[in-house]
Amino acid sequence: MGTIDDTIKSGISYTNKRNWEKDEEKTPEKTAEKIKEKKPEDDPEYIARQIRLKQKLGTAKTVNYSGFAVNGGSIGVMLFGINNIVMDPNTIEFMNLIETTFGIEIQYEKFVELVELWKTHLISLCGSVQMGFMYYQQTRRKMKEMDREDLWGFMNDELGKVM
Repeated sequence: MGTIDDTIKSGISYTNKRNWEKDEEKTPEKTAEKIKEKKPEDDPEYIARQIRLKQKLGTAKTVNYSGFAVNGGSIGVMLFGINNIVMDPNTIEFMNLIETTFGIEIQYEKFVELVELWKTHLISLCGSVQMGFMYYQQTRRKMKEMDREDLWGFMNDELGKVM
């Protein structure tokens, strides 16, 4: 604990010294030895498990990127393509032709409102599905880093960290 003068000097205690001897123990050689002790590279079970985890991570990446392409394309079509079709003068003219041909009245404004409502829901759905794919890839990456194959055990560990 510092003196009053130490507290006045922006809250920094000048009496606490750094323990330089502890840093000498953390050499790169000793760190590498600890890593080898934890994950032996010559263990066939470890190697096989890492290969399986790498394949599952690759699958998760493929699913995520493919989902991004499909969901992103769908969102683009809904934002720009449907608006172009709905607001196109040819579409309005076609609706007028249907009304006069069949003698029915189509409330085009309500139809446009319904299309906009569905677009909003579908865009939200695409975004939610993509977030699920991203979380799936993130979960697989964490499982590979932690060297865990059991999905439910991993999920229980992660939920235990939150609670």
